[in-house]
Amino acid sequence: MRHLLVLVFSVTIFSVIGQSTDIPLNTWLYPSLSSWEIRSKEAFFSTIKPYSRAKLRQWEDSLNINKSKADHFDIQFLKKESWEYNDSIPESKPILKYFFTHQPDFVSFHQEDFDLHFNPVIYFGLGKDSQAKDFTYVNTRGVELHGTIDDKVSFYSLLTENQARYPTYVNEVIDSVGVIPYEGFWKRLGDGVGTDYLRARGYIDFAISKHIGAQFGYGKHFVGEGQRSLILSDFANNYPYLRLNTEIWKIQYTNIFAQFVGEVQGGDFGLLGIGSFTKKYFAFHRLGMKLFEGFELGLFESVVYGNADTLQANGLKLEYLNPIIFYRSIEQQDGSADNVLIGMDFKYNFFRRFQLYGQLVIDELVIKEAFSNSGWWGNKQGFQLGAKYVNALGVKDLNFQIEYNRVRPYVYSHESLFTSYTHYMQPLAHPLGANFKELLLSVNYRPIPSIRLASTLLTASYGNDRSNLSYGRDPIKSYNLRPGDFEILQGQGVPFQLLMNKASVSYHWKHDAVFSLNHIYRKETNESNNEVDTSSIFVLSFRWNFPDRDYLF
Repeated sequence: MRHLLVLVFSVTIFSVIGQSTDIPLNTWLYPSLSSWEIRSKEAFFSTIKPYSRAKLRQWEDSLNINKSKADHFDIQFLKKESWEYNDSIPESKPILKYFFTHQPDFVSFHQEDFDLHFNPVIYFGLGKDSQAKDFTYVNTRGVELHGTIDDKVSFYSLLTENQARYPTYVNEVIDSVGVIPYEGFWKRLGDGVGTDYLRARGYIDFAISKHIGAQFGYGKHFVGEGQRSLILSDFANNYPYLRLNTEIWKIQYTNIFAQFVGEVQGGDFGLLGIGSFTKKYFAFHRLGMKLFEGFELGLFESVVYGNADTLQANGLKLEYLNPIIFYRSIEQQDGSADNVLIGMDFKYNFFRRFQLYGQLVIDELVIKEAFSNSGWWGNKQGFQLGAKYVNALGVKDLNFQIEYNRVRPYVYSHESLFTSYTHYMQPLAHPLGANFKELLLSVNYRPIPSIRLASTLLTASYGNDRSNLSYGRDPIKSYNLRPGDFEILQGQGVPFQLLMNKASVSYHWKHDAVFSLNHIYRKETNESNNEVDTSSIFVLSFRWNFPDRDYLF
């Protein structure tokens, strides 16, 4: 990481133009942003998330859509969320002189060359899982701070302290791999079931030139237009990264250089808090091109590399820091066996009502074997195909989405944890790993602007491992544990079927303060012996300045 630090500080010296902070992933606004883009001719580069506050404000100013009451509600949300980038700075009647002087910030300060925003972060949730006698809960308290200095450097920081008792199916994941989905270091509470952990995220954001921006921080990203990403998702823990973003004409070019954790140590008590977990590294670049109105094509490449033996070459490789190099060529020239993925994505908005989108991920491809019936294990590809329909059936603010994902065995797997497509023992892409087929159907509706009704139905089939063999679903396991080189089939191993539905009612009470009532139905069936695992979970929650989380796996 020291090379990244040198690069960041070198770039900062020549920074001349201001940037902005991002709107955190999965906040109230994100579903509306997708709808606006589909309905507008002024499309923006939306594939890589999170989005910049300032760029969203610029794009919103050019929106030319027939706005509903919900649209006006969410546009006001965006303007409040990024009030420092408005032409005029609105003020409100403060509470006790110092609080909420500018909506929606709890405490804020604004001058010509400096602004600061401070907000509390709260997330309280209480639920009941039909498979557990105790209540589930989430108790999150924290602070969020962001601002800009001299219109050149923006910064963001979040820190939360959390206790949680998860539903049974989430606890099963924690017990099997030793980590909490979406999170990092944790410890067990005295009740033997609950968990306790800190969450930290932060970055600085600055411009290198008019069209090139940089962000150095600790967080996560999401690549894609769907509910899932086969390229890079936010399912794993936060990580240190340097992100470079170039936008000019009809082209967007993005680089992400990151440091991951290869392996963690712990037990039922949580993770060990001494020593240092072994690191591995990640480089990613994507070229997005607007080829014609409403259509964007993206080409990407990523590489994960590292070594469990610290006496061997285990550090950051300078050759992968070249922002415009072809990683596969570098891997071969270096004589290494790093894990390189390549692929493409696309989206097509048409009739101001529909969007088609998709992703193709190739871990390995031999044309001769791909078109044979040999079932060669090295045919490692995955694809996604989805569609969105906004203002469906002529009803304003009624949106449908359908998405199909299919990933062959051993995609994302490699010889060891230190070259697998994982971070902190969690998948970097799809939470189901690989060797699965999945269909998602979603609907959301806004009967009034402050209320969102949503439901997602998921059905999936996958093959789990047998004994000490890997059948290709778990990316943590080495592909050298495979049962053979040929006759590797989709869904091989122990066949499982998963059916889930998440239904929710959310009420936007105040700015980014949301009450939600959720119900999750989950049924997992082992087709080998007809074992059925069924859960019904109700959760009532309140969150303030904290995004929503989906545990759809």
